[in-house]
Amino acid sequence: MAEALPISNQQDTKISERFQRPSKQLPLPDHYSFHDFEKENDEPPLINKKFETPEDLLLAYYGILRAASNMLGYSGGCGSIGESGLPYPYAYELLTKEKQKEISLDQFIDSFKGIGYTTLLKIVPAYAPPDTPENIKYYLIEIELITGPKANNDKEYNKGSYFAYYYGLVTVEKTPKDGWKIKDIDYIPEDFLCAPVHSWFYLSDAVVQIVYEDNMKIVEKIDRTKQKGDMIYIYASGNGRQYRFDFIRLTNGYDILLHENVFENGVWKEVQLLTDDWKDFKLTINNSQIMSSIL
Repeated sequence: MAEALPISNQQDTKISERFQRPSKQLPLPDHYSFHDFEKENDEPPLINKKFETPEDLLLAYYGILRAASNMLGYSGGCGSIGESGLPYPYAYELLTKEKQKEISLDQFIDSFKGIGYTTLLKIVPAYAPPDTPENIKYYLIEIELITGPKANNDKEYNKGSYFAYYYGLVTVEKTPKDGWKIKDIDYIPEDFLCAPVHSWFYLSDAVVQIVYEDNMKIVEKIDRTKQKGDMIYIYASGNGRQYRFDFIRLTNGYDILLHENVFENGVWKEVQLLTDDWKDFKLTINNSQIMSSIL
Protein backbone atom coordinates (compact mmCIF):
# COMPACT_ATOMS: atom_id res chain seq x y z
CA MET A 1 0.00 0.00 0.00
CA ALA A 2 1.26 3.49 -0.81
CA GLU A 3 2.72 5.60 1.96
CA ALA A 4 0.55 8.27 3.53
CA LEU A 5 1.09 11.65 1.90
CA PRO A 6 0.44 15.06 3.46
CA ILE A 7 -2.68 16.87 2.33
CA SER A 8 -1.81 19.67 -0.05
CA ASN A 9 -2.42 23.19 1.27
CA GLN A 10 -3.33 21.70 4.63
CA GLN A 11 -3.02 25.10 6.33
CA ASP A 12 -5.65 26.57 4.04
CA THR A 13 -8.65 27.89 5.96
CA LYS A 14 -11.12 25.96 3.81
CA ILE A 15 -9.37 22.67 4.60
CA SER A 16 -9.40 23.47 8.32
CA GLU A 17 -13.09 24.41 8.23
CA ARG A 18 -13.97 21.28 6.29
CA PHE A 19 -12.37 18.82 8.67
CA GLN A 20 -12.40 20.52 12.06
CA ARG A 21 -15.87 22.09 12.26
CA PRO A 22 -19.17 20.18 12.33
CA SER A 23 -21.37 20.96 9.35
CA LYS A 24 -24.39 23.20 9.55
CA GLN A 25 -26.56 20.72 7.67
CA LEU A 26 -30.10 20.13 8.82
CA PRO A 27 -31.23 16.72 10.14
CA LEU A 28 -32.51 14.29 7.55
CA PRO A 29 -36.27 14.87 7.20
CA ASP A 30 -38.03 12.18 9.23
CA HIS A 31 -41.82 12.04 9.47
CA TYR A 32 -41.73 9.44 12.25
CA SER A 33 -41.63 10.12 15.98
CA PHE A 34 -42.00 8.05 19.12
CA HIS A 35 -45.54 9.34 19.59
CA ASP A 36 -46.60 7.72 16.31
CA PHE A 37 -46.19 4.33 18.01
CA GLU A 38 -46.64 5.03 21.73
CA LYS A 39 -49.23 2.83 23.47
CA GLU A 40 -51.08 3.36 26.73
CA ASN A 41 -49.67 0.10 28.07
CA ASP A 42 -46.35 -1.62 27.53
CA GLU A 43 -47.76 -4.98 26.48
CA PRO A 44 -45.99 -6.36 23.38
CA PRO A 45 -46.17 -6.16 20.50
CA LEU A 46 -45.56 -2.44 20.75
CA ILE A 47 -45.30 -1.93 16.98
CA ASN A 48 -47.69 -3.64 14.59
CA LYS A 49 -46.68 -1.76 11.47
CA LYS A 50 -45.04 -3.83 8.72
CA PHE A 51 -42.42 -1.74 6.95
CA GLU A 52 -42.42 -2.20 3.19
CA THR A 53 -39.13 -0.42 2.45
CA PRO A 54 -35.77 -0.37 4.29
CA GLU A 55 -35.70 3.43 4.25
CA ASP A 56 -39.08 3.61 5.98
CA LEU A 57 -37.88 1.17 8.63
CA LEU A 58 -34.72 3.17 9.34
CA LEU A 59 -36.63 6.45 9.55
CA ALA A 60 -38.96 4.85 12.10
CA TYR A 61 -36.05 3.45 14.14
CA TYR A 62 -34.20 6.75 14.40
CA GLY A 63 -37.43 8.70 14.72
CA ILE A 64 -38.21 6.68 17.85
CA LEU A 65 -34.67 7.06 19.21
CA ARG A 66 -34.88 10.82 18.76
CA ALA A 67 -37.08 10.95 21.88
CA ALA A 68 -34.96 8.53 23.93
CA SER A 69 -32.23 9.29 26.46
CA ASN A 70 -30.15 7.25 28.90
CA MET A 71 -28.19 9.86 30.86
CA LEU A 72 -28.45 8.48 34.40
CA GLY A 73 -24.97 8.83 35.89
CA TYR A 74 -23.78 11.12 33.09
CA SER A 75 -23.39 14.87 32.92
CA GLY A 76 -25.76 16.85 30.72
CA GLY A 77 -29.27 18.24 30.93
CA CYS A 78 -31.12 19.97 33.73
CA GLY A 79 -33.84 17.42 34.47
CA SER A 80 -35.59 14.81 32.38
CA ILE A 81 -34.59 14.63 28.71
CA GLY A 82 -37.18 13.75 26.09
CA GLU A 83 -39.13 10.65 26.99
CA SER A 84 -36.19 9.15 28.91
CA GLY A 85 -36.12 5.37 28.48
CA LEU A 86 -39.70 4.85 27.28
CA PRO A 87 -38.86 4.69 23.53
CA TYR A 88 -36.16 2.00 23.76
CA PRO A 89 -38.48 -1.06 23.86
CA TYR A 90 -40.21 0.28 20.74
CA ALA A 91 -36.92 0.64 18.87
CA TYR A 92 -35.92 -2.83 20.07
CA GLU A 93 -38.95 -4.34 18.32
CA LEU A 94 -37.55 -3.15 14.97
CA LEU A 95 -34.65 -5.61 15.28
CA THR A 96 -34.89 -9.05 13.72
CA LYS A 97 -35.87 -11.90 16.01
CA GLU A 98 -32.40 -13.35 15.53
CA LYS A 99 -30.80 -10.11 16.72
CA GLN A 100 -33.09 -10.05 19.73
CA LYS A 101 -31.81 -13.52 20.64
CA GLU A 102 -28.24 -12.13 20.58
CA ILE A 103 -28.96 -9.02 22.61
CA SER A 104 -31.56 -8.69 25.35
CA LEU A 105 -33.70 -5.59 25.84
CA ASP A 106 -31.66 -4.64 28.92
CA GLN A 107 -28.42 -4.97 26.95
CA PHE A 108 -29.93 -2.91 24.14
CA ILE A 109 -30.87 -0.12 26.57
CA ASP A 110 -27.44 -0.27 28.25
CA SER A 111 -25.76 0.30 24.88
CA PHE A 112 -27.20 3.84 24.93
CA LYS A 113 -25.63 4.85 28.26
CA GLY A 114 -24.55 8.49 28.18
CA ILE A 115 -26.62 9.35 25.10
CA GLY A 116 -29.15 12.13 25.58
CA TYR A 117 -30.20 12.88 22.02
CA THR A 118 -29.85 11.22 18.61
CA THR A 119 -30.17 12.98 15.26
CA LEU A 120 -30.21 11.09 11.96
CA LEU A 121 -28.14 12.87 9.29
CA LYS A 122 -27.87 10.47 6.37
CA ILE A 123 -29.33 7.27 4.89
CA VAL A 124 -27.73 6.17 1.60
CA PRO A 125 -27.78 2.74 -0.12
CA ALA A 126 -24.41 0.99 0.15
CA TYR A 127 -22.70 -1.71 -1.90
CA ALA A 128 -24.01 -5.26 -1.66
CA PRO A 129 -21.54 -8.00 -2.69
CA PRO A 130 -22.73 -10.28 -5.54
CA ASP A 131 -23.48 -13.18 -3.19
CA THR A 132 -25.85 -11.07 -1.04
CA PRO A 133 -29.32 -12.68 -0.70
CA GLU A 134 -32.17 -10.71 -2.28
CA ASN A 135 -33.78 -10.09 1.10
CA ILE A 136 -30.65 -8.39 2.52
CA LYS A 137 -29.69 -4.76 1.87
CA TYR A 138 -27.04 -2.41 3.23
CA TYR A 139 -27.24 1.31 4.01
CA LEU A 140 -24.73 3.91 5.08
CA ILE A 141 -26.06 5.94 7.97
CA GLU A 142 -24.65 8.93 9.83
CA ILE A 143 -25.86 10.11 13.22
CA GLU A 144 -25.16 13.01 15.56
CA LEU A 145 -25.28 12.32 19.30
CA ILE A 146 -25.45 14.64 22.28
CA THR A 147 -23.73 12.95 25.17
CA GLY A 148 -21.75 13.82 28.27
CA PRO A 149 -18.95 12.63 30.56
CA LYS A 150 -19.63 10.13 33.30
CA ALA A 151 -20.40 11.75 36.65
CA ASN A 152 -18.96 10.23 39.83
CA ASN A 153 -20.95 12.39 42.25
CA ASP A 154 -23.70 15.00 42.35
CA LYS A 155 -21.25 17.88 41.92
CA GLU A 156 -20.16 16.53 38.54
CA TYR A 157 -23.59 16.63 36.92
CA ASN A 158 -22.98 20.17 35.68
CA LYS A 159 -19.99 19.41 33.48
CA GLY A 160 -22.07 19.98 30.37
CA SER A 161 -22.53 17.90 27.25
CA TYR A 162 -20.83 17.49 23.88
CA PHE A 163 -21.50 16.30 20.36
CA ALA A 164 -20.25 13.06 18.83
CA TYR A 165 -20.64 11.78 15.28
CA TYR A 166 -20.77 8.24 13.94
CA TYR A 167 -21.20 6.72 10.52
CA GLY A 168 -21.60 3.10 9.65
CA LEU A 169 -23.38 0.31 7.88
CA VAL A 170 -26.88 -0.93 8.65
CA THR A 171 -27.85 -4.42 7.50
CA VAL A 172 -31.59 -4.85 6.97
CA GLU A 173 -33.46 -8.06 6.26
CA LYS A 174 -36.91 -8.70 4.80
CA THR A 175 -39.01 -11.62 5.98
CA PRO A 176 -42.42 -12.62 4.56
CA LYS A 177 -44.08 -12.32 7.97
CA ASP A 178 -42.44 -9.26 9.53
CA GLY A 179 -41.38 -7.14 6.55
CA TRP A 180 -38.10 -5.22 6.87
CA LYS A 181 -36.20 -5.45 10.15
CA ILE A 182 -32.74 -4.36 11.34
CA LYS A 183 -30.27 -7.23 11.34
CA ASP A 184 -27.10 -5.37 12.37
CA ILE A 185 -25.71 -1.88 12.86
CA ASP A 186 -21.97 -1.37 12.51
CA TYR A 187 -20.66 2.03 13.61
CA ILE A 188 -17.36 3.87 13.13
CA PRO A 189 -16.67 6.96 15.30
CA GLU A 190 -15.75 10.12 13.38
CA ASP A 191 -12.47 11.89 14.12
CA PHE A 192 -12.02 15.64 13.64
CA LEU A 193 -8.26 15.88 14.30
CA CYS A 194 -6.71 13.38 11.87
CA ALA A 195 -7.41 14.46 8.29
CA PRO A 196 -6.35 18.14 8.50
CA VAL A 197 -2.71 17.26 9.14
CA HIS A 198 -2.32 13.64 8.06
CA SER A 199 -2.76 11.57 4.95
CA TRP A 200 -4.77 11.66 1.71
CA PHE A 201 -7.16 8.85 2.61
CA TYR A 202 -10.13 11.18 3.11
CA LEU A 203 -9.98 13.15 -0.15
CA SER A 204 -12.03 11.59 -2.95
CA ASP A 205 -9.87 12.82 -5.84
CA ALA A 206 -6.67 11.75 -4.08
CA VAL A 207 -8.08 8.27 -3.43
CA VAL A 208 -8.97 7.81 -7.09
CA GLN A 209 -5.57 9.06 -8.23
CA ILE A 210 -3.39 7.17 -5.75
CA VAL A 211 -5.37 3.93 -5.46
CA TYR A 212 -6.87 3.40 -8.93
CA GLU A 213 -4.31 5.28 -11.05
CA ASP A 214 -0.90 5.08 -9.36
CA ASN A 215 -1.22 1.66 -7.74
CA MET A 216 -3.93 -0.46 -9.37
CA LYS A 217 -3.29 1.00 -12.87
CA ILE A 218 -7.00 0.93 -13.74
CA VAL A 219 -7.49 4.67 -14.25
CA GLU A 220 -5.33 6.85 -16.48
CA LYS A 221 -6.87 10.23 -15.66
CA ILE A 222 -9.67 11.94 -13.77
CA ASP A 223 -12.04 13.55 -16.26
CA ARG A 224 -14.32 15.57 -14.00
CA THR A 225 -15.83 15.83 -10.52
CA LYS A 226 -19.48 16.47 -9.72
CA GLN A 227 -20.95 17.26 -6.32
CA LYS A 228 -24.64 16.95 -5.52
CA GLY A 229 -25.42 17.65 -1.89
CA ASP A 230 -23.21 15.37 0.20
CA MET A 231 -22.49 13.04 -2.73
CA ILE A 232 -19.21 13.38 -4.67
CA TYR A 233 -18.94 11.74 -8.10
CA ILE A 234 -15.48 11.26 -9.61
CA TYR A 235 -15.52 10.44 -13.34
CA ALA A 236 -12.36 8.86 -14.72
CA SER A 237 -11.14 6.90 -17.71
CA GLY A 238 -8.45 4.36 -18.50
CA ASN A 239 -7.66 1.47 -20.82
CA GLY A 240 -10.57 2.37 -23.08
CA ARG A 241 -13.16 2.33 -20.28
CA GLN A 242 -15.08 4.94 -18.30
CA TYR A 243 -15.46 4.82 -14.53
CA ARG A 244 -17.51 6.63 -11.88
CA PHE A 245 -16.65 6.52 -8.20
CA ASP A 246 -19.38 7.57 -5.76
CA PHE A 247 -18.32 9.09 -2.44
CA ILE A 248 -20.30 10.64 0.40
CA ARG A 249 -18.93 13.49 2.48
CA LEU A 250 -19.39 13.08 6.23
CA THR A 251 -19.79 15.75 8.89
CA ASN A 252 -16.06 15.59 9.70
CA GLY A 253 -15.21 16.23 6.04
CA TYR A 254 -14.17 12.68 5.16
CA ASP A 255 -15.09 11.41 1.69
CA ILE A 256 -16.20 7.78 2.01
CA LEU A 257 -16.33 5.56 -1.08
CA LEU A 258 -19.67 3.78 -1.50
CA HIS A 259 -19.85 2.58 -5.11
CA GLU A 260 -17.59 1.79 -8.07
CA ASN A 261 -19.18 1.89 -11.54
CA VAL A 262 -18.18 1.03 -15.10
CA PHE A 263 -19.98 2.45 -18.16
CA GLU A 264 -21.15 -0.50 -20.29
CA ASN A 265 -23.73 -0.66 -23.09
CA GLY A 266 -24.87 2.87 -22.41
CA VAL A 267 -25.48 2.48 -18.66
CA TRP A 268 -23.49 2.59 -15.44
CA LYS A 269 -22.96 -0.86 -13.95
CA GLU A 270 -21.86 -1.28 -10.34
CA VAL A 271 -18.75 -3.43 -9.93
CA GLN A 272 -16.13 -4.36 -7.35
CA LEU A 273 -12.70 -3.11 -8.46
CA LEU A 274 -10.73 -2.86 -5.24
CA THR A 275 -8.40 -5.73 -4.43
CA ASP A 276 -7.97 -7.06 -0.88
CA ASP A 277 -5.05 -4.69 -0.26
CA TRP A 278 -7.33 -1.71 -0.80
CA LYS A 279 -10.76 -3.01 0.24
CA ASP A 280 -11.03 -0.82 3.35
CA PHE A 281 -11.25 2.28 1.18
CA LYS A 282 -14.89 1.38 0.46
CA LEU A 283 -17.58 1.04 3.11
CA THR A 284 -18.86 -2.51 2.72
CA ILE A 285 -19.81 -5.38 4.97
CA ASN A 286 -16.24 -6.67 4.45
CA ASN A 287 -14.58 -3.48 5.74
CA SER A 288 -12.29 -4.33 8.66
CA GLN A 289 -13.05 -1.04 10.47
CA ILE A 290 -16.66 -1.78 11.31
CA MET A 291 -17.51 -3.28 14.68
CA SER A 292 -20.93 -4.80 15.34
CA SER A 293 -22.94 -2.77 17.79
CA ILE A 294 -26.44 -1.46 18.36
CA LEU A 295 -27.11 2.14 19.29
